[in-house]
Amino acid sequence: LGREGTSRHEPVNVHLALGGSTTSMVVSWKTKENTTQSVVQYGTAPGQRTLSASGNSSSYSSHSGFNHNVKLTALQPATTYYYSCGDGSKNMSPELSFTTAPATPVEHTWAVYGDLGIDNAQPSIDLLNNRSNEGRYAIAHHLGDISYANDHPLEYESVWDKWFTYMQPLLTAIPYHTSPGNHESWSRNPLSAEATRNFTTYKEKFRMPGPESGSGTNMFFSYDFMNVHFVSISTESDFPGAPLDPSPKASAQEYFQTNWLEADLQKAVANRANVPWIFLGAHRPIYCATNGEQSDGVPTGTAKKVQEWLEPMLQKYQVDVFFTGHAHLYSRTYPTYQNQPTMQGFTNPKSTVHVTAGGPGNRYEVVRAILSRPCSTTLHQTDSIAPKH
Repeated sequence: LGREGTSRHEPVNVHLALGGSTTSMVVSWKTKENTTQSVVQYGTAPGQRTLSASGNSSSYSSHSGFNHNVKLTALQPATTYYYSCGDGSKNMSPELSFTTAPATPVEHTWAVYGDLGIDNAQPSIDLLNNRSNEGRYAIAHHLGDISYANDHPLEYESVWDKWFTYMQPLLTAIPYHTSPGNHESWSRNPLSAEATRNFTTYKEKFRMPGPESGSGTNMFFSYDFMNVHFVSISTESDFPGAPLDPSPKASAQEYFQTNWLEADLQKAVANRANVPWIFLGAHRPIYCATNGEQSDGVPTGTAKKVQEWLEPMLQKYQVDVFFTGHAHLYSRTYPTYQNQPTMQGFTNPKSTVHVTAGGPGNRYEVVRAILSRPCSTTLHQTDSIAPKH
């Protein structure tokens, strides 16, 4: 599954994502050259892959290779599937496996973080892969700044390939979802800048459940996983004051993401008796942001723009947790709204808990703590949170 395949049609960079429900899975991979078919062969016993599904492929530049996506449907709950992907004949991946979620929610563990990359990230990558091999994670969500390939403009595609290669044990075993970060926006190499603008690389390399959740895009989407409704959004574009905003004078009502998000949260609240937790994930935080985007714990700069746009919806729809990265640190607030904790506890919280998990890797090795409100209420990982009743 490494990046240096013996054949230009050999599948590399294999990864999984939910196909809109826990009974469907999208298998994605890359080949250097296109193949006549994109096929996944699968079954419920090792070496007996009697089922088959086909998909499609696409490419965004002559140097990027071809990205393939195949959706498996009608999967059985709590079942291990063995699969191989490729062209359906001699260029197939080794046999891999994943296990679907049970029909009834059980206790399970998420891996949620941002800002990983390949520089100084090996301890985190080893930890993630080892825990995946032990079966300790059920699902993962990466909160942007995925490979940091645009920090390596002369090695842009090869850095993406290295990241996928390093992460293969985790990526091939559980659904791995992503949100866009600022480092996914484009390649800084002048030769590939135009082909990668507007998050093209991110949109091509991943296939998130946007079509199934009504957005039709990898930039923002949602999915249910057991007792959690997870909403992934873009804090890079498509909201008033966004860092990469093509329409800076547009009103909030003119943004598709805003309208989609409000409708999605309305449906999630209506379904809370069945799926009680509502999580929201994005790259940029509101609270505990980087220097220059907070003053004594109060958001400034882009963090303030995110707050003005998003926090009223977090409060209105009683989102349990807002997960973010971008700031290269870990922090967690008490339930907070309008720059103040609304309570000092987590049972039936009155507002959203903000978790920043942006310190697993990246090249900057930033380690620090911001001791100011509301970040001064950062707690230990052993504290528990109860969903809304």
